[in-house]
Amino acid sequence: MGMEGVRTAFLHAAAGRLRLDHAGLTYRDDAQVLALTGWHADGTPFALVTAPFCGDVQLRARQAACDIVAAHAGAGEAAAPQAAEAATSIEATNGEVTMSQKGSGLARLMGGLKNLDAGADALAGRLETALAAMAAEMATTSQIVGNVEQSVADLQAVNRLYSNGGPPLPSSAASSASSGT
Repeated sequence: MGMEGVRTAFLHAAAGRLRLDHAGLTYRDDAQVLALTGWHADGTPFALVTAPFCGDVQLRARQAACDIVAAHAGAGEAAAPQAAEAATSIEATNGEVTMSQKGSGLARLMGGLKNLDAGADALAGRLETALAAMAAEMATTSQIVGNVEQSVADLQAVNRLYSNGGPPLPSSAASSASSGT
């Protein structure tokens, strides 16, 4: 009776209407407590923590799935005949399965965090791409600056060779202006 059996029982009872993200079983005193979180088929998150119970955990998982589906369908409506049967059998057992408002709020927060996490991943991907492009452009710019610096040094060397150490020769732009052209 492992957790995989609990997950299978839950998903079978849900009949494709729920996706289970987490199923956990803990013990409180001599009883078991089942915690379930996941998503309805329409994307609405759910969270349920059962009251402490003794008995078959797979049966409780099936009952929990029916309760979650019924609660999502509406307070006065039954999602399926299984949900009404499950509610009756839960009341007959030792303890009730209740949808915790804090758990439901936690599931909504988890959904919000997952959305934020996905958005952060997308932004991180864009940032990495932009930084790689910027690094490539900076390398090109650095090479261009190096080439210009080398050209300046080459021109200075040529000017020194042909000026015989005298004063700098007038630039071609200055001599064009002085000649009236």
